[in-house]
Amino acid sequence: MNTKTKTKNTCYLTELDVARLEKHAAMPGADARLQDMLDELLMRAVIVDAHEIPANVVTMNSRATLADEASGEHMTWTVVYPPNADFGSGRLNVFSPAGLALLGARRGERIHFTPPSGAQQTLKIEQILFQPEAADDFTL
Repeated sequence: MNTKTKTKNTCYLTELDVARLEKHAAMPGADARLQDMLDELLMRAVIVDAHEIPANVVTMNSRATLADEASGEHMTWTVVYPPNADFGSGRLNVFSPAGLALLGARRGERIHFTPPSGAQQTLKIEQILFQPEAADDFTL
């Protein structure tokens, strides 16, 4: 693996987010693939204390504006845990392909994921409108 690829795929997660993600993946009745998705995410993650996460990183419950540079379309998503997900309202399930790509990414980065439609998408993170840790909210 070259350095460029490794840097591109590195994401930053808070200890609290990791603990909560593990809890959701291990819940009775949870899809067994959630643990596999989480394991894959953790393999490329740098885990830091919530007080040390940079303000330009998407964390759980962060709201970000993204752009599809190919179509010019803009969208605003909040990354949420599965029980709070509502794609139509902009609340993106963290365990969706887009949610996993977005979590831990930095403003200005391009995320790549394959949605259920099967056509790979690339979106640029234009702005982080809200990040709980930057707002000194460590309970969200």
